[in-house]
Amino acid sequence: MKIRSQVGMVLNLDKCIGCHTCSVTCKNVWTSREGVEYAWFNNVETKPGQGFPTDWENQEKYKGGWIRKINGKLQPRMGNRAMLLGKIFANPASAGDRRLLRAVRF
Repeated sequence: MKIRSQVGMVLNLDKCIGCHTCSVTCKNVWTSREGVEYAWFNNVETKPGQGFPTDWENQEKYKGGWIRKINGKLQPRMGNRAMLLGKIFANPASAGDRRLLRAVRF
């Protein structure tokens, strides 16, 4: 068997929520053909190691996750629907997006 190509993926971990959807879909797409016995799939590390920020899971700081209101309903920590619409493509609280917004300066 001739191996004709190699495929790799680079993912932005600033947007990673640890669901492993990327690795599951990659395996589903690429394991249905000849030559998979030579393939090596790397696991997605959702907790970065040395050299990465240690505070990257801080939901209070980056306004991630949900808040349960007094009436029992869930609301995103980033705000209501109108606030989410304004932040749909960029989270100003996220470190990566903050660097991008500083570089763009409207």
